[in-house]
Amino acid sequence: MNNKPSQSPDITPAQAYEDAAQSVADGALDREQPSDATAPEPAKVGGGFIAAYMLAYFGLNLVMLMPALFSLAYKVQVIDPDGKDTSLGLVIGLGSILGLVFGPIAGVLSDATRLRWGRRRPWIIAGLLVSTLGALVLALAPNIPLMIVGWAICQFAVATISAGFNPILAEQVPSSQRGRVGSLGGVSAAFAGVGASLIGSFLTGNMLLLFLLPPAVFAVGAVILVLILKDRPAPADTVVPSVAGAFKGFWFNPVRYSDFAMVFLGKFLLQFGFTFFSTYQLYFLLERLGFTPEQAAQSLAAAGGISLLALMGFAVLGGFLSDKLRRRKPFIWLAAGLIATGLIVVSTAPNLVVFIIGGTLLSAGSGAFNSVDLAMATDLLPEKDKAGKYMSIYYLSSGIPGVIAPIIAPLIIAIGGGGNYPALFISGAILAIGTGITTWRIRGVR
Repeated sequence: MNNKPSQSPDITPAQAYEDAAQSVADGALDREQPSDATAPEPAKVGGGFIAAYMLAYFGLNLVMLMPALFSLAYKVQVIDPDGKDTSLGLVIGLGSILGLVFGPIAGVLSDATRLRWGRRRPWIIAGLLVSTLGALVLALAPNIPLMIVGWAICQFAVATISAGFNPILAEQVPSSQRGRVGSLGGVSAAFAGVGASLIGSFLTGNMLLLFLLPPAVFAVGAVILVLILKDRPAPADTVVPSVAGAFKGFWFNPVRYSDFAMVFLGKFLLQFGFTFFSTYQLYFLLERLGFTPEQAAQSLAAAGGISLLALMGFAVLGGFLSDKLRRRKPFIWLAAGLIATGLIVVSTAPNLVVFIIGGTLLSAGSGAFNSVDLAMATDLLPEKDKAGKYMSIYYLSSGIPGVIAPIIAPLIIAIGGGGNYPALFISGAILAIGTGITTWRIRGVR
């Protein structure tokens, strides 16, 4: 219902809680891995650095998630109440394309930045300024086309920020602390995901504050982090691929490497179905349960808090048991079953209690999936010496659905005359079952 140092940002609403669980699970894995003896180890970081990192990470996730989980849906239904389903899909789907495309480019350019101020700090501050511009456009937009432009600017900003922010954990934090700091970052991201709807519910009377508060919160953490960050320009001998080369590197042969292709497809299907839910859960509460936007947002925050506990518990326990039993596939099947069941329960929810039960099952399934999906993907890398390339490809399995799913969703909602959110969520459940089938086709892990 977060981030590797080298990955492009995942900016779909469903990542609100998935990233937190993954950070905790990754933290546990990092603590078990020996450090790379060939790489210079950074000095230990203190409590001030960790606090600044957590605050900046909280703000960055608030920038991504408060609009995606609440603010965009709220403003769309104010501007276009009759066509809100289609309009929201267009705003999120079309607006996300720019960020998805620019993410890899920004990463390449950040690695090669040789400004005196460093190679990461300029990207963080530039992204902050651009995100403020995007938020201002969204707040003042009088129509849907301008909202699409505003969200595109915001996604461009997130890609820019992430190009500077994502490498910090690897470059500034020693391996002995990386798991702990990564886990704490995940916790701050989780709080941003839970708080996004709750904070938004209190700001519906002021559009400017509703959209500008997230970049303002991020500004506080970003400025503090930038001031204490020991950042240097890229070395003169840095070898960085061209932008064209970076995109060319995303191709692999799915027939030759069928196991990896099935892992990619499985996460793609699961993320696709989950995005159906996370994008339209607010409208479900408005239309099916008769809530006001403020009531719906507060209910989503309460449901998010309960769901977060389930997600974190299944993520940590699943990761431990998977390593202990040396099994990956059973946990993916469990996850697919829980998510499919949760979506079906939500689709039939006659009241908030049943909705929360369904959402909790969804989050438990996400936790079970996140506990093993990264490990399974790394187990099945086609070429072990090109891990960066293939993991970048793998992360697209969650980025692409954030663009496509919101655009397709209104076509499903329109079935039977419109407002058919149950059909949308059941479609998501069918996609989740597809993840179980793709996992069954994998032969390289048990």
